[in-house]
Amino acid sequence: MKSLLLSVSIAASLVLSPVALAEKINPAQEKQLTEISDLLRKNPEIIDGLYSNLTQYIDGQKSLSSVLEQNHDYLYNNPEQPYFGAENPKLTIINFTDYNCPYCKRLESGLVNIIKKYPEIRVVNVLLPFQQRMIPGLKTNTAWYALNVWENDKTKFAEVHRLMMAKPSRHDSTSIMKIADLTDTQKDLTPNQKKKTLVEKNEKIFSQLGLRGTPSLIIGSEIIPGFIPQDQLEATIKAQLK
Repeated sequence: MKSLLLSVSIAASLVLSPVALAEKINPAQEKQLTEISDLLRKNPEIIDGLYSNLTQYIDGQKSLSSVLEQNHDYLYNNPEQPYFGAENPKLTIINFTDYNCPYCKRLESGLVNIIKKYPEIRVVNVLLPFQQRMIPGLKTNTAWYALNVWENDKTKFAEVHRLMMAKPSRHDSTSIMKIADLTDTQKDLTPNQKKKTLVEKNEKIFSQLGLRGTPSLIIGSEIIPGFIPQDQLEATIKAQLK
């Protein structure tokens, strides 16, 4: 019975998703609603549980929509957030990422390939230092350092970003100092309150969206928690570009 309730809940949540609710119900969804209705009539004992699940789901979606609406410009039109790709994008991908997260590093190559294939896309990197709050031996972390570089000299940011993503393991003072020396960004290792406040807000929005780990993406109307393979990433992007 639990499996039936779960199946009906999933089906109903797809039919009643924010995107579906915002548009006219299509023939396929009409068919799903009829099938759900038939299931409920045959199994009335699951109605109370289903109603509770759907109510919680819809309330959760409304909450997510509210968070995204309130922070839209902060995420999508904020010059303080590093980005790469189109200046006037048809689609913007929000990438919650961490320079010490191995799955973020794996995703990075996929995002770079996507930008090469779809130059009309922009990727905004919302930086988070979850894996390492402070670099041992330094008074900064990778997020504060990268944000300083972005603000002070955007021409150097791409190489700093590439080098930090290229290291397969966690950063330490040696690796960060080497990157700073190679890119002449030693001065950006000194943190400031502005960057600390920015990262704190990044973390707050991340939490409000119910996300638990990096990487996490927002692609159009979809929130994708966790790593996504290249083929699925491209399929999602194609669907959002239509």
